[in-house]
Amino acid sequence: MHPPPYQRILVTGAAGQLGNELTQQLGSVAIPVTRHDLDLTDTRKLRRVLLEAKPDLVINAAAYTAVDHAESEPDLCFAVNAEAVEYLAKICQQLVCPLVQISTDYVFGGDTKRQTPYDVECQPKPINVYGQSKLAGEQAAATWKKHLIVRTCGLYSAPPSVPQRGRNFADTMLILARERDSLQVVDDQVCTPTYVPHFVDMLQAIVYEGRYGIFHATNQGATTWFNFAVELFRQAGIKIEVTPIASSEYTTEAARPTYSALHQSSPVDSPRIWHSWQSGLAKYLGC
Repeated sequence: MHPPPYQRILVTGAAGQLGNELTQQLGSVAIPVTRHDLDLTDTRKLRRVLLEAKPDLVINAAAYTAVDHAESEPDLCFAVNAEAVEYLAKICQQLVCPLVQISTDYVFGGDTKRQTPYDVECQPKPINVYGQSKLAGEQAAATWKKHLIVRTCGLYSAPPSVPQRGRNFADTMLILARERDSLQVVDDQVCTPTYVPHFVDMLQAIVYEGRYGIFHATNQGATTWFNFAVELFRQAGIKIEVTPIASSEYTTEAARPTYSALHQSSPVDSPRIWHSWQSGLAKYLGC
């Protein structure tokens, strides 16, 4: 971990996978704010909390992430992922405090023929409500010049106790493997699932360089959810039949990108913090 140049870092969404890891790694400089503490859509309370905390950096790790539900409740999705960010940026500007907005590979997807990782100069083109709301959140964060927009993909972390269905893809796969003799997993969506502690290392390296703008931070390489599941079970020593299927065979409310791997931005000490997606799984499993 880098020596923090900031003494008071406010972390929203502190009870989530990412927010919890950030809070732990930042230690005494972290000001954790959970959804229980603050509803981001409550602008009066949001303003009061930030002005009282007087942070010298804000990391917005809170988000509406129910990708399929967003299709039926877009107003709520945009309220959390975009409108709240717009107000957050205004308060950060008043405090002269940098804002780190966590974003997603789902701002891409419209290029159905894509076969190479997206870099930060690529034009976003989301294909679902969640992706559209996160892109709007990026645009809102960028209204304050001291912004860092950090996109990542498929975050997962080791559970505090046991895997929980729906907590992340890896957890869900382990739970299903206990209940079934075989699984079918989508094999035509290419991305880079990323281990949360690895992402936090990359995020800190980017933040502590003092640059502003858009950055990509994921584990290295690209894979499909099918291949990710196969590697998970291999490393875990779980014998189960896994069959690849097309997205058309697994119906969801929201469309998913067929290719959304990101080209990683490179902090100065990148050799220390870049890890393959396979090594992320090994850390997740405690191997």
